[in-house]
Amino acid sequence: MPSLHQIHGAVSAHREGWLSALLAVVSPATRTAALGPDRQPVHATNHDSGATWFELVARPLWGLAAAAAGGLRADAQWHELRGSLTAAVDPAHPWYIGPPPDLDQRIVESAAVGYALAVAPHELWDPLTGPQRDHLRDWLSAAANATPVDNNWHFFPVLAATGLRSVGVQVDEARVTAHLDRLEEFALTEGWYADGPGLPGRTAPRDYYVPFGFHFYGLLLASLGAVDPARAERFRSRAVEFAQQFQHWFADDGAALPFGRSLGYRFAQGSFWSVLAAADVPALPWDRVRGLAGRHLDWWWQQPAAAEDGGLTVGYAYPNTGVVEQYLAGGSPYWGTKFFSALAAAADHPFWTAEPAAPARASVSVQAAPTMVLAAPTMVLAKDAAGDVVALNGQHAPLWNARGGAAKYAKFAYSTLAGTSVPTGGADLENSAFDSALGLSDDGVHWRTRSTGESSLDGATIVIRWEPYADVTVESRLWFDEGVQIREHRIVTGRPLYVAEGGFCVPVSSAPSSSASSGALAGAGSAAASGGGIDSSISSDDPGRVGEIVHPMPGSHLYFPRTALPTLRSELAPGTHVLRCRVRVSRVSS
Repeated sequence: MPSLHQIHGAVSAHREGWLSALLAVVSPATRTAALGPDRQPVHATNHDSGATWFELVARPLWGLAAAAAGGLRADAQWHELRGSLTAAVDPAHPWYIGPPPDLDQRIVESAAVGYALAVAPHELWDPLTGPQRDHLRDWLSAAANATPVDNNWHFFPVLAATGLRSVGVQVDEARVTAHLDRLEEFALTEGWYADGPGLPGRTAPRDYYVPFGFHFYGLLLASLGAVDPARAERFRSRAVEFAQQFQHWFADDGAALPFGRSLGYRFAQGSFWSVLAAADVPALPWDRVRGLAGRHLDWWWQQPAAAEDGGLTVGYAYPNTGVVEQYLAGGSPYWGTKFFSALAAAADHPFWTAEPAAPARASVSVQAAPTMVLAAPTMVLAKDAAGDVVALNGQHAPLWNARGGAAKYAKFAYSTLAGTSVPTGGADLENSAFDSALGLSDDGVHWRTRSTGESSLDGATIVIRWEPYADVTVESRLWFDEGVQIREHRIVTGRPLYVAEGGFCVPVSSAPSSSASSGALAGAGSAAASGGGIDSSISSDDPGRVGEIVHPMPGSHLYFPRTALPTLRSELAPGTHVLRCRVRVSRVSS
């Protein structure tokens, strides 16, 4: 079976290429999982070894079951997976993972098992012996009756119950309905959901859990006839509405906006476009959906995300456990096999027969539910430039202590071209990596930036009010001016402050002979850097602001192992100050 290292070119060109890509992704997972829990990859995580091994076992089912539903074969992978799964749920087997307690990670993985039973019983149910079926039935029934976390997790018992129902096992329909009704309470405007109830003044995140969670599961349930017709229609209509905005989260080269948690699931970001085919919901014209999905797969195929054996590593654009959340383990990235859900659609489906179309790009997209304003500035700045996306952002850090949560949710802007950074520890500028952020300090050593606050939209301008210190208030206003990002901060301070404001990072060459400041310029009122084909600059006419190139800690960036960050530094006396700057990021002109 070819590995990720052995498949070259555009894997998205045809359905057979998608299947080859899926098998290249999942084969190392099913092979490793079949060796048992003691042979799983070791990573620091907050889950027990039974739960992390079961991720490695179950997560490939999202892709394999879709392929099986579409009539495609993966005999070796199914043989390995059945052996692992039946051992995992057998109380007499040494690999038994135990029943799923309330709020436990095992509940998450039960959804993939339920989906596979519903669409591919010929692979997951029919080949089992009587005792094996009994063990799987009992374990999955326990998962369907367990209490999930109060957010998108309510879908997991529903999907577990859907699988049980499909093989003739009775389920608690009242419990299923209660989960579905709770999920309805998270619905927002324009097809968006909040991932949980939030708190007064703090809305729950609006991130990729909307497309690869809420919409993905809702559309699958609708397509399986597992929910009542009225609910199914709501799932479909919300997905159609959501697609109008979500299409602007993807650059012309297929890169998705690196925003929010669980980015370590990688190409799951694009699974929304794929599940539209599986559920036969033309939220956009099929040629545009195919283009969005295909370019995303091809972008990921160019990233060094695989280990030597072809298995997925933990990280984002390269192996890096420091930038992912504490709940990711070695099997976690295989959540990305959701992307291959389109394989459930027949070969003659218009998703497969359509010629991939270019994006229908809006110059500016104002999105109220996630409090974002998105633009493709390079399309404005140069006619022949790629459509790289920048999103101005008003969200805040999540309610719980996700690793790097403030950096992933509360920066002023995120870029598909330049990515974003996550602090590596320590409060200094190098560790904090304040790209697209305003850092404030009262001693010049320890820095703070925004994590919470109130935000709103004023037309196409984002307005954020936040308090970094008890006697300091900041009102930040963010908008685009012909593709250039404008930031304006009104700072009222009762203490002297040091200020550092970052633009976007660029990669620094790893060649030993290269200078860390190569391609960088800094002086009064401006700083700029170039690297890896990216130009980044930040400039201001405010008196007293001085440009500097900060070198964030290696491994702090999602895209690049080493970076340079154009930054403006200044000092403020107690009083009221207004700071304004211009931020640019684009591909280097040829």
